[in-house]
Amino acid sequence: MPFWLFLMLFGLAAAVSGGRVAFNVRGAATAMEASQQRGHDLRAATTGDFAPPVKWITAFGFRAVGAVVSLCGIVPALAGVAELLTDA
Repeated sequence: MPFWLFLMLFGLAAAVSGGRVAFNVRGAATAMEASQQRGHDLRAATTGDFAPPVKWITAFGFRAVGAVVSLCGIVPALAGVAELLTDA
């Protein structure tokens, strides 16, 4: 597999998945927050500690991280396009 193809596929996968969370497509960020809360609840039930858990990240935080991942995914995709265009 050519290196430019790897860069484009890797970059596009990161950009699309990060953009999905950043723009909250079909409730992706809120679903991640709900999954985090379920994990806290299950851990509390397992250990018997029912104190309120510390919430590390909210849906807005997941959206911010998704935006960073999306922007960082665009860089390899553009590098793959540049590699394709400069390859002789």
